[in-house]
Amino acid sequence: MTAASRPGVPWRRLLPTALIPNVLHGAAQGAAVPTIPLAAVSLTGSSATAALVAAMLTVGQLPLTLPAGWLVARFGERPAMLAGTAATGSGALCAYLASSPAILTLGVLLIGVGVAVFAMARHAWITASVAGVVRGRSLAALAGATRLGMFAGPFLAAAAFQLCGEARGGFLTVVAMSGLLAVVVSCVSFPKPDGGETEPRQSPNVLRTMWQRRDVLLRLGLTISVVSTMRHTRRILVPLVGTSVGLDDVTVAVVMGLASGVDFSLFYLGGVVADRWGRLPVALSALVGFGLSHLGLALATQLPAGQWWYLASTMVMAMANGWSGGVVATVGSDLADPRSPAPFLSSWRLTTELGSAVAPLAVAALAGAISLPAACAMLAILAGAGAAALPSSFRRHLPGELS
Repeated sequence: MTAASRPGVPWRRLLPTALIPNVLHGAAQGAAVPTIPLAAVSLTGSSATAALVAAMLTVGQLPLTLPAGWLVARFGERPAMLAGTAATGSGALCAYLASSPAILTLGVLLIGVGVAVFAMARHAWITASVAGVVRGRSLAALAGATRLGMFAGPFLAAAAFQLCGEARGGFLTVVAMSGLLAVVVSCVSFPKPDGGETEPRQSPNVLRTMWQRRDVLLRLGLTISVVSTMRHTRRILVPLVGTSVGLDDVTVAVVMGLASGVDFSLFYLGGVVADRWGRLPVALSALVGFGLSHLGLALATQLPAGQWWYLASTMVMAMANGWSGGVVATVGSDLADPRSPAPFLSSWRLTTELGSAVAPLAVAALAGAISLPAACAMLAILAGAGAAALPSSFRRHLPGELS
């Protein structure tokens, strides 16, 4: 395909149907993240209980991945987006009105359910409506829109804290963002991907799709899930290692802020490389970067110039994270049937997010059983093993022009 004939990213289609909704959805998530533990502490007075309630946000997402795929395949992307938005808004309202930990936990679970359904619907929509040669940039832009919303969300929650005079006021931000999101999704046009009539929707069999595609899920899915694992372990390790090398809380926060800037600046470049030179260079280089940066964090606690090692490793980790922002979702879209992508994508998301779910537990277990540097070193080894296994998995399962 020549440069002249290569299709461009359909920005006019994506902006109202995916990017603007993703910013609003990301803002709702970003507002919920600090609000949940603060509201739980205010209600229960226990940090341990607050941590358990906050964990329900993830617990609500992972088990709903497969049912979300069925919902999207059965009823379509727009109805699923609206259902997910309604669940998120209802959960936030329930959490705001909660008078007991049980009601608060139920509200947080509903928010997680809504996030799972909305994420599945938007992923399926991009897969069905965007050509493979521009899918990397499209999904990278989607990841960037989420980052923008997640960045704005905590500030909106902070404003709600001030207006309401209590932490649970942040849930009203989630309700407001969900309401605005529902209006946008209801009003925008979702054009048919091929410009023609759609076939009648049949009842999908998500479990059968998972069984039929088990080879690619177990080989490529589990291998590339290491990228997702690394992206989540950094959120825990960067502040912990920062304090262990002698930095105060403010300095650690500044370093993480700088890293977020580096992260955000690279998300679209990763999509450009994925479309032009293939998905493998993006995923492989990200794993190498994650491996080196985790190793650097391990060394930072042992070497005299530990603070400089920490700063350099954090920046490398941010580069790897930003660079790989949409690659896991892009590979899943490449492997899905564009006529009905949701059944496979639900299995793909479940497989690739397992590492994200166990990452906090793995870090805690390794750091507690051995030490924090040992946990960093073990994760560096995991990244190296993933990088070693990735090329053969790509060659086996992904078309040559995409890999």
